[in-house]
Amino acid sequence: MGDNILEMDVVTADGSETTVSESSNPDLYWAMRGAGQNFGIVTKFRYKIFDYPNGQDIFHATYHFTEDQLEILFEHLNSLINNGTLPRDVNAYVVLRSKPLISPRPVFVYHFYFFGTSEQASPYTQTILSLNPISISNATFPYKDVSHRSFQASIGDPTCAAGISTKTRFPVGLQTYNVSTNRKIYDLFENMITAHPALATSFVQFEAFPMQAVKAVDAASTAYAHRQDDILVAFSTQYHHSPANAAAATKYGRQARQLFVEGASPMRLNAYSNYANGDETLEEIYGYEPWRLEKLRRLKREWDPEGRFCFFNPITGY
Repeated sequence: MGDNILEMDVVTADGSETTVSESSNPDLYWAMRGAGQNFGIVTKFRYKIFDYPNGQDIFHATYHFTEDQLEILFEHLNSLINNGTLPRDVNAYVVLRSKPLISPRPVFVYHFYFFGTSEQASPYTQTILSLNPISISNATFPYKDVSHRSFQASIGDPTCAAGISTKTRFPVGLQTYNVSTNRKIYDLFENMITAHPALATSFVQFEAFPMQAVKAVDAASTAYAHRQDDILVAFSTQYHHSPANAAAATKYGRQARQLFVEGASPMRLNAYSNYANGDETLEEIYGYEPWRLEKLRRLKREWDPEGRFCFFNPITGY
């Protein structure tokens, strides 16, 4: 989304408001798109928008797969994603979670989205049906309702309510799914919710979106560093807060993150900033090229020397 921001009004650490764009404070414009929480508060922005493809509706199908179908499911997803060439009208989002009414063991919930009609989506859905999911549901609804209809995750929905539970994520950016790794992740997740029932509403996210437009942007043009990744996975723990629950969540989350990294190529942690747990290194969040952190630290000294903006994934060492 940061690629489409054309201009921002930003309140910086000294309390002043400044216009930030490609032609006004361009270095701060670079930093705000990828590390913006370190530099100021956006009060207004101008954004590039696009016509919705194929009308206003989106087709959403939900498929459930059991653990014995893990390998065929992720082989299918690797074929669909195809090294970052997932079709522009398709989103493929899978969640591993406990659903006792469907299966006594955790299941994979495959959310398939198509920007168009069910008839237009048929070449994809027929392939998914050939994998023999254990249950199927689908609906067509306006794009603006996707978060609410799919995940109960819009403003006013329980997922977004404050104080209900603690959520922590352990994200890793990938270029392809390592199916053997995903089997280890399944076993770890099942062990966690069996040993710690208080974490039973946790889940593992396997996200894939069309990345062609993201990769078309010059990697050096913004502070976002992980454009080469085609997939985002996250071991996401959810629980009512207590020291024991927090300790268990951290233990299993770190184990899962390490498994994902060990199965990745290249074998390194790329942590999506919005999901980052907070224990990652700055390089893992903001990029491994030395010039990136050097530039961020220089800008931090210039725009926020006292570190007022330091709540979330703060840039340090400046």
